[in-house]
Amino acid sequence: MLDGDAIALLDVGASGGIIPRWHPFREDIAFTGIEPDERSIPELLNSPDARVFRSYEIIPAAAWSSSGPLGISFTRKPMCSSHFTPNLPFLSRFPDAARFDVVGSTQIECRTVDDLLANTGKQVDFVKLDLEGGELAVLEGATGTLDTCIGLHVEVCFQALRENQPLFGDIARFLHERGLEFMDFVALIRWGRDSLDGPGQAIFGDALFLRGPESLMVLANGEFMTARRARVYLAILTIYERYDLALKFIDLLRAHGGVLSADDIERFSSIVSRRRARFWRRFRFASMLGRSFSRLAGQNYSFHYLY
Repeated sequence: MLDGDAIALLDVGASGGIIPRWHPFREDIAFTGIEPDERSIPELLNSPDARVFRSYEIIPAAAWSSSGPLGISFTRKPMCSSHFTPNLPFLSRFPDAARFDVVGSTQIECRTVDDLLANTGKQVDFVKLDLEGGELAVLEGATGTLDTCIGLHVEVCFQALRENQPLFGDIARFLHERGLEFMDFVALIRWGRDSLDGPGQAIFGDALFLRGPESLMVLANGEFMTARRARVYLAILTIYERYDLALKFIDLLRAHGGVLSADDIERFSSIVSRRRARFWRRFRFASMLGRSFSRLAGQNYSFHYLY
């Protein structure tokens, strides 16, 4: 589908590894990671995965809304460390709240994403963010990067796990103002009072934001909409199985003319249609299971298909 082009993927907070759904497409990804933890960088650079990507680079830095020092609180569980102070009255309602106990603090030097990428000449197609409450701050320092960005995969919180941290609505509003629409949740995590898995209160999730096909075409001009950009957009929609958007975009490409050849458009239409047919078989099967579950569980329950 990409015809030799590569998707420019920016991963802010790269130590957790690439999103699993992107893993099969590594050969078509030009990967740039921003990672502040120097201990993680050698492992990332020497990993077998790094050699599979079209290109692979780690920028050793911390990103934030502005350049300068930033206070960080280290928690008992390292992955819970954040600039924001843990909201212990809320966290104490759930099991294992001690993992959020602050065991130390320091200051680190931060730079904005726009500054970090300014001298690289990189144009970012897609951004992944998972920063323990710092997602909005990083986005505020990446407005130039967002101008050319097609989509984002962002961890968002629905509850304040940390004091004064931005929540899902804040992030969705910020991105909407920049033409990036909330499309769906691709993961939802609930905590119960007695268990951190299973049913409970919705705490956080992974949200998918994309430029809609209509807005992407409105922005199309000699610089913005190119054959490469059209291919990358279709590839991203395929990776996230958003086939309704892909087919709409193909229709717009037909009507707009001049971006892709007629042969390319028909080829992409065939690829998307075949993949959509396979997806719908899975979706209908899952829906059938969901209806069966609802009949067994009762009228107070419904089935949600996350993809």
